[in-house]
Amino acid sequence: MRTDVRFCVSGFHKKVGSRMNIYSLPAIISFTVNFSTAFIVLMENPRATLHRWFAAFIFSFAVWNLAEILMLNSADLLPAMLGAQILYRVIFLTPAFYVIISYLFPKNLGTFATRPIFYVAVFSLPVLGLCLSFPDFQIELVSLKEALNIYHYHLTFNLNPVFLFLLLVSLSYIVWGSVVLVMKIKHLRTIRLKNQTRFFVSGMVFIFVGFIAIILLKASLRNPASFYWLSTIFTFIVALFFLITIMKFHLFKPGKMLSGGMTYTILSAATLSVYFFVVRAASTGLESWIGIDSYMLNAALIVALIFAIVPFEKRLRRLFDRLLNRDLHQQRGNILALFRELQGYHERSAFFEIIERFLVDNLKSSAVFIFDYRPEVNQFVESHADGTIPPVPESSSLVRELKRKKGVAEFYEITHTEESHEYHKFLEDVHARFLVPLTYAGNLMAIVVLCRKKYGLEYNENEKEILSILGSEVAASLRRNQMIEEMRVKDRQRFQVEKLASVGQLAASLAHEIRNPLNTISTSAQTLLQKSITEIDRKNLMRFIIEEAGRLNRILEDFLSLARIGMGTLVPIDMEGMFDRLCLELKNLDDLDIPVSYEITTRHGGLVSDPDLLFQALLNLGINARAAIRERCSNDEDFTCTDGMIQCVVSADTHHFIVSVTDNGIGISPDARKLLYDPFFTTREKGTGLGLSIVHQIVAVLSGSIEFASRPGHTRFSILLPRKTAE
Repeated sequence: MRTDVRFCVSGFHKKVGSRMNIYSLPAIISFTVNFSTAFIVLMENPRATLHRWFAAFIFSFAVWNLAEILMLNSADLLPAMLGAQILYRVIFLTPAFYVIISYLFPKNLGTFATRPIFYVAVFSLPVLGLCLSFPDFQIELVSLKEALNIYHYHLTFNLNPVFLFLLLVSLSYIVWGSVVLVMKIKHLRTIRLKNQTRFFVSGMVFIFVGFIAIILLKASLRNPASFYWLSTIFTFIVALFFLITIMKFHLFKPGKMLSGGMTYTILSAATLSVYFFVVRAASTGLESWIGIDSYMLNAALIVALIFAIVPFEKRLRRLFDRLLNRDLHQQRGNILALFRELQGYHERSAFFEIIERFLVDNLKSSAVFIFDYRPEVNQFVESHADGTIPPVPESSSLVRELKRKKGVAEFYEITHTEESHEYHKFLEDVHARFLVPLTYAGNLMAIVVLCRKKYGLEYNENEKEILSILGSEVAASLRRNQMIEEMRVKDRQRFQVEKLASVGQLAASLAHEIRNPLNTISTSAQTLLQKSITEIDRKNLMRFIIEEAGRLNRILEDFLSLARIGMGTLVPIDMEGMFDRLCLELKNLDDLDIPVSYEITTRHGGLVSDPDLLFQALLNLGINARAAIRERCSNDEDFTCTDGMIQCVVSADTHHFIVSVTDNGIGISPDARKLLYDPFFTTREKGTGLGLSIVHQIVAVLSGSIEFASRPGHTRFSILLPRKTAE
């Protein structure tokens, strides 16, 4: 007994003309999308086995769409039957492609799947069944009541062993490929590959189950047009599935080719849609009105339509670029803000805190650990380590793998040969996901560890791309910080050396200054012990001892004053009272009648400084001024001490108060000006050489500066103090 089963493939036939009809538009759009997707995948890496087979797999669905187009637009029965035969064979060959893809995608875990014998074995069964079933292939033409001159094609199969064999092989291949993909998930090491595989196998199972469901529903659909629309929607969903799969999970990385290819695919589909809904109606009207050949008119209108759509190409390309790199575009502002923040210098701990905060806030990482390289122990130590986080040895396999990869790596993507090591257990316990090496000029400076995301989310490819960009820029910023730190260390070392040298020079100068009075005292004392000296000589020697002892005391007092200078207390200063006191002190120094005056040319109520330190500085300048006048009296016969003059003046500018001490003494020689503030430098016989050093240090403590101008008969020292408020 022979049973007939109808296996329906949608197709509509118009008796008049061979013009394309509206019913073929969805199939044309699906064909455009599938063909473009297959071409993009293939051209990304034509030599890769996975790319070739995946492109062939998608192209088989494009052939499916092409067969539908051929049936829907055939003017004769023969072309329609050819389209149905093509579709019939694609249906039973597609599961074979699925089996091969299941072994290669997303990563081939074996070697036999790449051998030609495997491909031949997989395709041999469906090809054999198709060859044997060819004579039994039949086609029927059924007229539709709803639309005259449109027919629905039915493919009729006999339930013979060959057809049952094909059906069994197809179902077995679907189960075979799905099981391989599901079993492969647990062997894949990265979250990205696992997510890709889950999505792909779920989509393919949906496609096969959906196709079977549509075939089974055909028996309950009374209107053939309902079956047509259902199957058409299904083929369009299949085309979108492959497109979404590549875009969402970045199964391949075609970059600009993907956005450009999809741009022209969408534009082509839009052109076809406008053609069917607008151009054909317009051409029919114009053809009947002006009698122009329809083919020429259609061609002209299509060309005009293409030129009208071209301006949208750039906008659509930018749209696809934003869709493909959505996360990158969303984070662009935050990344630029981070780079601007890292341009300045930050202490190492603060630098790492900025990176951690950015990753937690923007990538939603549950935790971030940064292992900083410590050359003194040859280990990468966590930046906030308190002894509980194990370090990563420089000689570990993890470090070797990161140096080899030179880029962002997933934790489970790295080959670990030291799984028993403490650091490996720690990274597993905190659910490490990504490792970002901060490498500059081949030197691994730090390792950034990102743990799993919050809220059960997973990282995507765009976020991995963000990490790659951050890795290189952060590494450059970290190296810049290191260079600044190295320069500061060298500056501190140089300062210490200079400080020690200054202390040594100061000690040598102090010893030299003390030695001279001590020699005088020692010589005088030894002479006094002699009995054969006159009373006058004895008194002179005793006077020498007293004078040199006084000189020693002044040297020590000045030296202690230089050492005791500390931070001053800022209070408002009464300059009139200070100048009165200064004039009195200077007049009582000796018997010389040298006039001392002062002048206040500005309101000094805003002068805030340390009164004791400022008075000491002015007193030292006044003492030096009297000494300069005394020296001029000795060297200039036309100048007497009563001709001398010391004037103190307070003035101000926009930012400073200026306190100056002016004298008309002998002046400062050009040779002495460079050494003026050096400790123990003096040109006077009884000077200690510490007076101006003390003044210079006091002015520095008061956050001011000191200037001088000198010529024979005129010297002015000016202390510039900033305008401040009292503490």
